[in-house]
Amino acid sequence: MRKTVLMLSALALLCGSSAMVWAAQNPKVKKEIAEYQAYFKKRFPTVSLSDYSDGVNALPQYAERRANWELLMEFPPYDTDMDKARALWQKPMKSGKTLASCFDRPATKYPYYNDKTKEIRTIELDLNDCLKKNGEEPIKNLKHGKMAMLIAAFREQYNGQPWNVDIDSPGAVAAYEAGKKFYWTKRGQLNFSCANCHVHSAGNKLRGDVLSAGLGHTTGFPVYRTKWALKGKPWGTVHRRYGGCNKQVRAKPFKPQSDQYRALEFYEAAINTGVPLKVPSQRQ
Repeated sequence: MRKTVLMLSALALLCGSSAMVWAAQNPKVKKEIAEYQAYFKKRFPTVSLSDYSDGVNALPQYAERRANWELLMEFPPYDTDMDKARALWQKPMKSGKTLASCFDRPATKYPYYNDKTKEIRTIELDLNDCLKKNGEEPIKNLKHGKMAMLIAAFREQYNGQPWNVDIDSPGAVAAYEAGKKFYWTKRGQLNFSCANCHVHSAGNKLRGDVLSAGLGHTTGFPVYRTKWALKGKPWGTVHRRYGGCNKQVRAKPFKPQSDQYRALEFYEAAINTGVPLKVPSQRQ
């Protein structure tokens, strides 16, 4: 018990967060978040909680490449696309309303568990519902392109604010547990879990690349990725990345916005409590 209290106290100091950040967290979930984040503090003692918003660029093992990334960020490759995305976000729909009119929940509270519909709701789902309610066609591609750009236009408005999803109902806790199970379960022919790469092997090199840390993992999504840009589709939602990860371990990916991926996104949002959003971001 004393160890847990000390860990939570240390985490509060690291986050510089108020009690409000943890206000809507189930006690068991709160303890697990603290333990998860404490693991990374021990593994990378020079990296602050807020630094993890930069993804793999924050890790000391990536220091030799960080200078190149910083130069790239002086004129980000996604600037033109983001101008278009912001214009679309503010463009009146057939009803005369804008997309912003549908979102009274801040991006720091997504995903969330809806007690009425008994499901995890993501920005993608709410955005498409907004389009339909206002006489527009929903976006069919949930992995890249317009959907990813619009989500980036929404989330960037909350940059610098700490992620703080609500896990304060039995349904939300059950969804968190489902996401946790997915995160830590081995799958595919390579028999890897998400945690194998992004917890146990975080900072290690793999074929010349550095494996990113699970902490901060999704705070920059949607991302503009160099690998995807080479194929003409640079933008990607976090579910696009989940599918790619599953393929890399030779497991059959689930569809974007599947129950499995929404639960995983919810779990990752939870363990990133206190890490500030930084959207959009560029990744290799």
